[in-house]
Amino acid sequence: MEIFHKHKGESKIRISRELSEGEKLGTSNRKVRVKKCLDSLGIPCNLDDVPNIAILGAGGGLRAMIALHGTLQELQKHGLLDTIMYLCGVSGSTWCMSSLYKNGDWTEKLQALEESMCARLSKYTWSVPKATKMLLEAAKDENYSLTEFWAYTVVYGMLHELDKGHLSEQQSASENGNNPYPIYAAVDERSFSKVTEYSPATWFEFTPHEASFLGYGASVPMEYFGSEYKNGELKKQKEEKSMSYLQGLWGSAIGSKTENEKVLKDIFFGFFKGEKESHSPSKESCPEGIVKGFPAPTIEPEAGDMEGSLQSEPAGASPGGFSPGSVVDFARMWQKTTHGLLTWKWGTNNNFLYKCSALDSTELVKDKVISLVDAGIAINCAFPLVLRPERKVKLILSFDYGPFEPFKALKQTAKYCKENCIPFPEIDEKLLQEPDNPSDCYIFRGEGAPTVMHFPLFNRVNCPAYVTEWRIRFTPVRCLYHVGDITKLLQSARLNVLNNKDKILQEIKYIVAHSRKETSS
Repeated sequence: MEIFHKHKGESKIRISRELSEGEKLGTSNRKVRVKKCLDSLGIPCNLDDVPNIAILGAGGGLRAMIALHGTLQELQKHGLLDTIMYLCGVSGSTWCMSSLYKNGDWTEKLQALEESMCARLSKYTWSVPKATKMLLEAAKDENYSLTEFWAYTVVYGMLHELDKGHLSEQQSASENGNNPYPIYAAVDERSFSKVTEYSPATWFEFTPHEASFLGYGASVPMEYFGSEYKNGELKKQKEEKSMSYLQGLWGSAIGSKTENEKVLKDIFFGFFKGEKESHSPSKESCPEGIVKGFPAPTIEPEAGDMEGSLQSEPAGASPGGFSPGSVVDFARMWQKTTHGLLTWKWGTNNNFLYKCSALDSTELVKDKVISLVDAGIAINCAFPLVLRPERKVKLILSFDYGPFEPFKALKQTAKYCKENCIPFPEIDEKLLQEPDNPSDCYIFRGEGAPTVMHFPLFNRVNCPAYVTEWRIRFTPVRCLYHVGDITKLLQSARLNVLNNKDKILQEIKYIVAHSRKETSS
């Protein structure tokens, strides 16, 4: 049963387990392209037999962002990317995805997009005026939390991009059939603290069409996520969250709480000290800013970007370039960020299910605001989202880029599925005996369950004798990369696809053949 609460047309919330109309359209159009690709690979099948294949990109900061890009490019090189129906990311992988989907035909432009990414990530400075402008504006919102400060300083400093675009603007790129349908993962902090990662109630997903509570089958159009609702009715429309904000929300846990707290406090207390020198790094130098290993702040505007830059400091300007007129805004931001550090509050947004009578959950509907955070604190690979039965995923390609032992997400997912009666292949512990020196591909099959192919980023095949060293060298907490290290990461990710492309093809063939048998019987 599908229940709509309507107010002014498209602002309705939806209580239903069904996929959104936008996702249905996108996957229907994508299926035609997948069939064409399978035909070209020598796997002819009817449109009804086209299997839904999902890529899962694990979290892992910049390491994950870079590695996912290499993975996708290598799949494209071998004609396998167009077999993929869904692309689902956690944390750093969402940074890669959100950048790609700004292009309606990104699957055909991966080489050019890689070059652009390398040039951007290897920058050594970030613009304080640009970040400040975003922060002061964000702090005017009553739901300002550490996520805004994290997004507009830490994530901006790492990605060298403040994206004012919106997730809903990716609808065209997700509907046209040219690209896999994107799913971005988060978790509800309140549910996570009460029922842990093993409950569907913990999980939250974003797509270009909707933002949704997985466990409740409750969704709101993406354009209205963050707006004020009461009992299913829109009370106050707010501007859609920027992509930079969402990148901060999805990627808010690049390290442990202790590591994140140190980065935040160092940047917070050093951010506005009024340092006047601007850095002009050479290719050989890599100046460190407020935080060791973090790009250096500069008061100079970014090249080609005059928006938000301070062309000159007016008389009486305070250190750091603040004019007297912005003192109130600055004080507000300072106070709210300090409060956030004391209370450790992240990702606060208006709850679109507030006092919603159509929902049974008394716990959720009584909260006027919700707190959404990085899904990596739960399961660092978003299996729960692609295991929704409505998505009918038959093959999962799980690429592990995370900081933990490479089988942790698999084991957690097996437990999640067992506790929630969700079909999932049995994970043979005998195959997982060498977490410090893993192989490059593990395959798990089960009757009535999707097949899972799991690829640890660093393994004894693509970096023999260097697995531990490279895990440390390319730690997810690392905030700054040279071009040479970006190239090494890309190559490691590519090798995992190159060395296993035939295995991937074999699994696709098996699934299509099995689907034919089921259809004929």
